[in-house]
Amino acid sequence: MPIAVKVKEQQLGSLLKLTCIVSLCHENAEPGMEKISADFNANDLAMVNIKFECNKKIPLNCSILARNHEKAKDCKIKVKVSCQETDEPCYLEWICEDQYKLIGGRWICDVSLNNMHTSMWNINITANKVEESFLTNFYNDIDFTDFNLSALDGSVAVHRAYLAAHSDVFRAMLRKEWKEATEGCVQIDGVTRQTLQHLKDYMYLRTLPDVGLEPLLLLASYYLMDDLKEQCVSKLALNCTSKEWSSLLEFAAVNKISELISGLMLNPSAAVQKQKEKELEDKA
Repeated sequence: MPIAVKVKEQQLGSLLKLTCIVSLCHENAEPGMEKISADFNANDLAMVNIKFECNKKIPLNCSILARNHEKAKDCKIKVKVSCQETDEPCYLEWICEDQYKLIGGRWICDVSLNNMHTSMWNINITANKVEESFLTNFYNDIDFTDFNLSALDGSVAVHRAYLAAHSDVFRAMLRKEWKEATEGCVQIDGVTRQTLQHLKDYMYLRTLPDVGLEPLLLLASYYLMDDLKEQCVSKLALNCTSKEWSSLLEFAAVNKISELISGLMLNPSAAVQKQKEKELEDKA
């Protein structure tokens, strides 16, 4: 089952865009695994190896290994990978390591001609340094925190200056004439302590949770944190499965989050898969 891959590579700032044309020939296929891989440089920070593989049971899988570039061998590098052309859209992030991460598989090709089956994969990769020393110490500090974000089930301690730097709403609230500034605390209704911890994690460490993004997105919208809002929308839209697509679209509509609606509409793969599942159920 020979594989042929052609890749168009674009480096846009810290973003590496790879458009991969993957062809499988099933004629005279022999048992066993077929695979092909290629190396790419992500912004002189990471060397990325992409591997496509298939056998008779798995039509096509893609996995990625990321290791430090020799110019960044003493740094900690975070890699983010997104791809919508898998059966379930992919959004992964991890610290560079010598281990492959499966970004997804695909069972349906774009074009079939005789025994040749061709698929297009658009893979976006970013690599950035993790600035550990200052931010981690600041995040872990408990001696100089001077403000609390409170939910019904607990509170999270933060620094006023850092909170104000991330949100104009918080900046206005923390002025002396607001009671929250005097009390050193703001009660946020409708969220859990875990969501407030996710908010702190993003502000200090620029990390997002794997689950619980919807309430975090609502906080970002309410407190006018545009960067956090954009990141939540991207991860929700790219990670959306066929089972989640309708409910997530309803969530976006009810809360008037137009960016998420647009993101979901630009990711029709989940909706198409959901429609196919419905058609199969109707026939059953």
